[in-house]
Amino acid sequence: MLLYDKQEMIISDRSLDSLKKKGISVPSYDRGALKHSIVHIGMGHFHRSHFLTYLDMLLRSGAYDGGVFEVDIIPSDRAFIDAFREQDYLYSVLSISPDGTEELRINGPVVGYANLSDDPGTVSRVLSSPDTKLITLTITEKGYCYRDDVGSIDWDNPRIIHDLESSDPPETAIGCLSKALSERYKEKCPVTIMSCDNVPENGKMLRACILQFCRRKYPDIASWIEECIAFPCTMVDRITPGTGPDDISRLKAEYDLEDSCPVHCESFMQWVIEDSACTAIPDFSKAGALVVKDVRPYELMKIRLLNGSHSALSYPSYMMGHRMVHEAAMDPVVREFIRDYYMPEIAATLPEVPGVDIPAYEDDLISRFSNQYIADTLLRLASDGSKKISNAILRPLEEGMASGLPMDHVIMALVLWNQFYIHLDENGNHMPIDDPKCKELIAVASDPIAFFRIAGLSEKVLSYGGFISKVKTCLSVIGRKGIRCAIAESL
Repeated sequence: MLLYDKQEMIISDRSLDSLKKKGISVPSYDRGALKHSIVHIGMGHFHRSHFLTYLDMLLRSGAYDGGVFEVDIIPSDRAFIDAFREQDYLYSVLSISPDGTEELRINGPVVGYANLSDDPGTVSRVLSSPDTKLITLTITEKGYCYRDDVGSIDWDNPRIIHDLESSDPPETAIGCLSKALSERYKEKCPVTIMSCDNVPENGKMLRACILQFCRRKYPDIASWIEECIAFPCTMVDRITPGTGPDDISRLKAEYDLEDSCPVHCESFMQWVIEDSACTAIPDFSKAGALVVKDVRPYELMKIRLLNGSHSALSYPSYMMGHRMVHEAAMDPVVREFIRDYYMPEIAATLPEVPGVDIPAYEDDLISRFSNQYIADTLLRLASDGSKKISNAILRPLEEGMASGLPMDHVIMALVLWNQFYIHLDENGNHMPIDDPKCKELIAVASDPIAFFRIAGLSEKVLSYGGFISKVKTCLSVIGRKGIRCAIAESL
């Protein structure tokens, strides 16, 4: 029996030595000496499993000595934040490989936290501080208030309107960053701003949002931003489900560890960062990140093959009765549809990806999807479908059809997505839909062409006879034989 003070089970600076003696990997650097040099916006599960793990590794190597001040733009879970502060901003990451191998570590790069709704003054101060050399974001695609279909900020967004017209504290990340840049401009204090979201060419999109906003509200600083502020593109990857009560209980039962803020994730982790002359960031290559001149090939590979396959898998699997990702990935019909048919069609639209064997990457994805120890839900993958599918499936479909490539199974995946929004599964149960275009898409779900038009598929594809014919064929087979048989028949 292990003998230790119960207080030493709880993650805190006080308990790190005891946790280390129990064999848990803890920070080896002096946390008391950490000063913030990075501000991050959007402290979600993925950020804590990915960016903060890379930074923690870098700090442990001695290659960097700066910490992170965390900021949230939207109201946060107060109980979570209170617990995080009580734990001295320390938390655990439990990574699990497909064969069940576990690795537990305590991450410690965070030195402070503020929420915009509670403390806008601190948020403004840290974003504008000359001590801040890098600002990073994980706010999801919705958080940028960007309309990909027109390549512009959504000027009709009420929060963007507020940030443009009001002298009150901004409500959006774009408004907060623009205000901070206007303050930094006074001292000619540049900063690198780096998106870590799953958005194509995320750095270019973020730069466009900031410049468009500033040209309206802070026109004097636009040329300075163009010349002095770096917005590197990145590709990020680590499957990270939300944490639930069972995850917290498991840490107590298996590791004698009390952590109110844990993260559990897969063992795989990847980060590709654009290198440029004016990009000032820590050397994350020393922690395993890949720093390259052109991120786009890696980004397209990840968004189209991983994120797109996640979407293509989630909707039919849920309608077939599955609820967990690993269950769906191990279903022979789903697995064959995704790996042997859908993925190769999507892969044919990709440019060459330096150093990557695409078929091996596809095999690895199936292995990762099948990781039963991660317990990821299909509904998490199915959320925000209209935002995810636009880049992950619609764009490669358009490119593939323009090049005369076979796209039959990509079209089938889209039809299955459409069927999910008809709102009933094969047993008459309602589908739980979480999508920013939920009302518009459900209203036209019985007309798949109108549905795909609202989703953003190009008129060229929508009017193409071959596409319309294939959609009708898929719908006919689904109507006569059901989801599973329709997929099996397409193989």
